[in-house]
Amino acid sequence: MSLTLIAMAATAATHSVQIDHGGKAMQATYSARTEIETRTVGAKAPTRMSMQRCQWTATIIVDRALSNGPALARTVSNDKRFSGSQHGACTPGGQAGRPTLAQKESDIRQHLIAVAEKDRAPLLAELDAIRNLASN
Repeated sequence: MSLTLIAMAATAATHSVQIDHGGKAMQATYSARTEIETRTVGAKAPTRMSMQRCQWTATIIVDRALSNGPALARTVSNDKRFSGSQHGACTPGGQAGRPTLAQKESDIRQHLIAVAEKDRAPLLAELDAIRNLASN
């Protein structure tokens, strides 16, 4: 029997960057959230010890928002993943992997900062495109 459960949980990781564009200062806020997918594998017979395991994969998704409104708010990255397994069937609510993710908090924060640095040039290009479109 296989069960797939997707749980969304907000992590406390956020990172803000000040950007100067066209003489205007604006703030880009990057926030990380996790999407956890679980799957129960193995058999459970009534007369034998359970051979079930809960396999989980957590994807770290980084969203960007600008201080001046919802323009250019979008998902910037979803390429960081953690995975593991634990004994027993997966429980409802996607609790599998949460203790491991709590231990990886510094890795998640470092990933968030790296994504913000890589997103600087694309963000400036998007702001330039919007300014050029508005001036036409």
